[in-house]
Amino acid sequence: MTLVDADELFKKYMYIMCDKESEKTYRLKSIAGEGIMRNYRISHGIELVYSELESYYPIVKDVPESVEYIEIMYIVEGHADFEMSNRRVASADKGDICIFNSRIGAKKIFFGKGGIRCVSIVFLTDALKDELNRFFETNKFKGEPLFEYAIKADSCICFAANEMLKNIFAEMIMLPEEYSEYHRKLLAVRVILGLLNIKNGKSSGYSYFSGDSSNKVHAARKILGENLVSDISIEELADKVELNRTTLQRVFKQMYGVTIFEYRTQVRMQEAKNLLIENELSITEIAGICGYSNASKFSAAFKKLFGVTPTEWKKN
Repeated sequence: MTLVDADELFKKYMYIMCDKESEKTYRLKSIAGEGIMRNYRISHGIELVYSELESYYPIVKDVPESVEYIEIMYIVEGHADFEMSNRRVASADKGDICIFNSRIGAKKIFFGKGGIRCVSIVFLTDALKDELNRFFETNKFKGEPLFEYAIKADSCICFAANEMLKNIFAEMIMLPEEYSEYHRKLLAVRVILGLLNIKNGKSSGYSYFSGDSSNKVHAARKILGENLVSDISIEELADKVELNRTTLQRVFKQMYGVTIFEYRTQVRMQEAKNLLIENELSITEIAGICGYSNASKFSAAFKKLFGVTPTEWKKN
């Protein structure tokens, strides 16, 4: 059975308002709740569902037990309390992610006033590896089951989405009209990749920085490039761009692949090469222009980076 077969379940409880090859819109009947659900086929075994619900009675109990799936739900607006089939409970608010497996699907759902808006990605666990390998033209996804932590969970896993995931889900809601189908597929896959290393709401090896932080680090890089003579400290640089020192150092390394000190040295040495080629300046004069107090320190730094002294480099 594939997720597409679930159409019969939807039709049993809801009115279908739009029926296209890869897109369907349902209006819930009273027995299942009140609201709208839009269902998009991402690929074989992976579907995306947009929901605006005032109330909802889960129909998951009607899905055959032999079908193993994972549902990733992101709460766009509202609050929900879930009671699982094993009587465990979980709560989620705006900005939270909930991950369900087919064994512990919600038996009851209680919404806050005004209902909820949410986005869900549902996929068959035994189809995910093949779809990711096909999508990326690789065979990297193999070995132990993907989302094993969620498959083995005995309750819904709920946690606050990090900034990267919040931004991806925000893009899902405001898609451009042209090529929206392809944008939707890319974003769904990005969510899945972004959650592969999540363990009970915590991630390992994950790094993310906001647009504001990246702009400030960009400004810091420009300051370094425009002030070769000045031996500005990291504390002073952080103050100039109004960013915490630790954040500045971490994000700078993530964005440019080198530390602030390494970048400043490389910029100075590149300028030194230009001066060695274009001008008849002495090594001492070039050292001063590049921020070194004496020629010996400059020559040592140059040789460490390029393997030869400035004089040898100029001759060659």
